[in-house]
Amino acid sequence: MKRGSVYKLNNFYGSKNKTVYQVSDHAVTVSFSWNSELSVLEDSTTPFDEDSFRFHSYAEFEANCDLKGDLYDVVGHMKLVNGQSLIDRPVLDEVEIAKARHLLVHVQSHDGPVMKLYLWDQAATDFCKKFKSYENTPTVLLVTTVNTKTIGGSHSSLYYSLLTVIPEQYTEHPDS
Repeated sequence: MKRGSVYKLNNFYGSKNKTVYQVSDHAVTVSFSWNSELSVLEDSTTPFDEDSFRFHSYAEFEANCDLKGDLYDVVGHMKLVNGQSLIDRPVLDEVEIAKARHLLVHVQSHDGPVMKLYLWDQAATDFCKKFKSYENTPTVLLVTTVNTKTIGGSHSSLYYSLLTVIPEQYTEHPDS
């Protein structure tokens, strides 16, 4: 990319940043997917203000994990839920999950390795209920993480309120 050029972006994820969570200084976050396309837009006649943005790689996310600040939003494809593949709909036993007090989800972002996301206590139970409520098997997970010291509260209550499962019908897949 060259400074001063105008680009057209197709097939991306976009979301507004909530100022209360302080995930980013910017108003929006744009995440690229496996089929994102960026091309130079020649002869743009639409005037707009110049703005700045920043790309965050998996390495930056990983380096920021042990700091005391907030983490970036993560959008990824779920690969396994409690050790079960999403090819066949996973069977989640709410009683077993409540007894174990946790659930493990393997998530892969567009530019990084598969990450293990542990959900504990009420967050695990709530995820299980939400996952089972969809007619089609959910395949994409959006996780927003915050430093609990920034806004207060307990970690488990924040995970539930910030965890979203997006049904398959709203996503594109490489084999479609």
